[in-house]
Amino acid sequence: MTNPRAGNPACTYQLTAAGGCAPPALLFDAAILSLAVRVFWVYAVLIAAAVVWNGIAGSAGPGVWAGCIGAGLALWTLLEYLIHRFAFHRFAPHWEHHSQPEEWAYIFAPLWLSLGASAILWPLCSWAAGAWMRGALVLAGIMLGYVAYEGVHVWIHGGRNGGALLVALRRHHFYHHFADDTTCFGVVTPFWDRIFGSMPKPVPAEQRRA
Repeated sequence: MTNPRAGNPACTYQLTAAGGCAPPALLFDAAILSLAVRVFWVYAVLIAAAVVWNGIAGSAGPGVWAGCIGAGLALWTLLEYLIHRFAFHRFAPHWEHHSQPEEWAYIFAPLWLSLGASAILWPLCSWAAGAWMRGALVLAGIMLGYVAYEGVHVWIHGGRNGGALLVALRRHHFYHHFADDTTCFGVVTPFWDRIFGSMPKPVPAEQRRA
């Protein structure tokens, strides 16, 4: 996919906390808040259901619970990278997010897509964990990671200043948006780009000065 809004890689890497040469920021208004609530309450209910189910059944102790949820969180970081790199760019909502990154309507993945992926992941997680209930806890960890990802994604596209971490994530993600969408697939986990070799090539010094 060729990004119609791709810009100057050197300019993109000179982004400041205030946005630098980036395009208009996502507007935080009642519409995006309403959308966020509709998306997140679904996952809050599912995460709570997994915890309550395991609690009532007394399936395992706190160590197993923590291990399953932690494994799900860790697995999400890899899933985020793989889904973004090999699947998202084939879906219209994500293409529209690239075309209009400041438009709130395209910032979240559609519920049918994220819930459909969860339905596929649950039996796989259960097989790996050895039981449906423990698989539900692993999936709860994945959902926690997903919800955190969506929240950070909104902040990255927002216009508010942030600390060094937010600035670094914004620079990395905006390179994907506005310079080269064949690199920088890890939105909140750029280390997978280093592992899989999808970091951008260094910008020559003379181009950075341009």
